Amino acid sequence: MSSVVIGVAGTHSTGKSTFCNELRTVLESKGVRVETIPSFGALAVQQGIPLLTQHTYDSTMWFIERTLEAEQAARINAEVVLVDRPIMDAVAYWNAAVEYRGCEVAAHELEAIGALMTGHSPNYTTVLATKLEPSIALGPGRDTDSHYRAAVDTHLHELLGRHSIHHQVLSHGLREALLAQVTADVFLRMGLA
Repeated sequence: MSSVVIGVAGTHSTGKSTFCNELRTVLESKGVRVETIPSFGALAVQQGIPLLTQHTYDSTMWFIERTLEAEQAARINAEVVLVDRPIMDAVAYWNAAVEYRGCEVAAHELEAIGALMTGHSPNYTTVLATKLEPSIALGPGRDTDSHYRAAVDTHLHELLGRHSIHHQVLSHGLREALLAQVTADVFLRMGLA
């Protein structure tokens, strides 16, 4: 049986990692082998890769390549792979950075990244996209540029719609219901229901 792959996308401090951790705990309590693909932001900082408002085509491709490599490796042993920041997340951050800086993007770069994103999206069993709720405080050490943070949220939902990527919106009010729904779906796919 192939792995169930769940992508959780969204701008920073909207509950992605928390949701992934909660889902992992529930699944592992039933004996499911789970692997989580984390964000590569800390590694990018260590390696001097531009991120946030400084994202470039090359840095976006770097994030996508790291994510795809990690997903492939995780599928070997895990029954469920949780991707905290699937590849459409990197694209949304890049699009927001381009808008933020008022840059022009080469058509071949847009086409290449768009093709990668739409070509890989069907590999996600489920895609969840958080919705920014500005009243919820930022986590510690997070970028505080509220304009950029909101732009990432807008670009993510626009990308998902424009490329017809099936997803569910993960908002604070729907968190518990979606956790139960995704858990039930995983158990059903694995024959544990």
